[in-house]
Amino acid sequence: MILPALTLLLADLPAPPQAPQPAAKIVVPAQTSVQFSTVDPLDSRSVKQGQRFALRVAEDVTVGSTVVIPRGTPAVGEVEAVSGKGMVGKAGRLELRPLFIEIAGQRVNLEGTSKERGADSTTGVAVGSLLISSLGIFITGKSASVPAGSFLPGRVRSEVVLSVAAAPGPATPPPAAADSTAVQTPGSQPEHH
Repeated sequence: MILPALTLLLADLPAPPQAPQPAAKIVVPAQTSVQFSTVDPLDSRSVKQGQRFALRVAEDVTVGSTVVIPRGTPAVGEVEAVSGKGMVGKAGRLELRPLFIEIAGQRVNLEGTSKERGADSTTGVAVGSLLISSLGIFITGKSASVPAGSFLPGRVRSEVVLSVAAAPGPATPPPAAADSTAVQTPGSQPEHH
């Protein structure tokens, strides 16, 4: 009678937690492509050269079949060059580049550049702009702007080794009952032979 009750208790216990798997070391080669998206809008009228801005990894970065940098990982970019609205219809210009990702306490340095340019407004105003300019009024082009969620391509600058959590192994099944005929349903009485 004690043995069947003990078997029932053991069968209802959750499987013991698995020991954490050691982190695997994965080499991420130089020039590995990383796609980013901007977190906030950027505009050539309001940013400054050297200003940093937030990025997020837009797609999982894999080495073989292992995800080494998951989608959504925060990253940092920098305004490499900027000019506001140009004079006499010239467009503003904005050059952005990804700088680095910090993941699992490691910094992954990046490279790459994206150039955005506003629309020129010189079409059909070349002669008029000279006349207007002589009166001290200037026609300006549009600023360069990058909406939030815009894609910015990048690459890993140099080879880096990242610690990646190993995939968990198969779950340990609960211990099997010693005698399957001795299993009782709640409220039933054990049979005596």
